[in-house]
Amino acid sequence: MTTILYKAKYRVYWSETDAAGIMHFSNHFRVCERVEESFLRSLGFQYTAGSRITFPRVHAECDYKAPLRAGDEYTVAITGVELGRSSVTYKFSIYNESLGREAARCVIVAVAYDNIERRPVELPAECRSAIENALRELETEQA
Repeated sequence: MTTILYKAKYRVYWSETDAAGIMHFSNHFRVCERVEESFLRSLGFQYTAGSRITFPRVHAECDYKAPLRAGDEYTVAITGVELGRSSVTYKFSIYNESLGREAARCVIVAVAYDNIERRPVELPAECRSAIENALRELETEQA
């Protein structure tokens, strides 16, 4: 059984597809970021462009397993989170509901960055604590 920390359901719009009618590879990262933002908002965090601390991406990868075509419904789930000193590594699974199979697995690493000091910094304590609490709650639910 796959552990799901947070998930959201979407539909592929034709404007998100390439000439072959398949969701463009770059859009997989966009929907993963959308779910990450929704997850953080569910924990009480809203980071905007004007925030002192932001979370730029330092690594992204995706293994594509099945196509997502215009009109397909799909779910994006956060299936893992690893906290570093200044980084958060998110693991995602994108599941094509229309085909009934996994479409992709993605990983995104974000780093806490201070826009005034212009350097990476430790994860804000309240953010780390909220994510750790969400992970503990998930473990308790699964026990």
